[in-house]
Amino acid sequence: MSDFYQTGVISTLHRFPGTKLENMEAQLKKFQRQQPVTLLLPCLWSEFEGPAMPKIVEQLRQVKYLRQIVLVLGRATEEQFRKSRTYFSDFPSPVKIIWNDGHRIA
Repeated sequence: MSDFYQTGVISTLHRFPGTKLENMEAQLKKFQRQQPVTLLLPCLWSEFEGPAMPKIVEQLRQVKYLRQIVLVLGRATEEQFRKSRTYFSDFPSPVKIIWNDGHRIA
């Protein structure tokens, strides 16, 4: 069975335990030539204020096979939404931000 499972337009990765990172990345690089890879990253604004999100973002800066990142931002004020946009302004992959608390979604 493959490490990729797809039930429509969204694929999920599984079998993390025991899988070598190098092998998984090689498969993703090969796969992205046929089908563009987008990362859907849900988060709360509070995660930007802790240690996790900055580390995640720094790791994502090194990923070469992502065509784009879609950040789904929740529990954020308008000012925090603007900060998140500047946070990703110089990112190597295009980043689209969906602001759950924004006027257009509300």
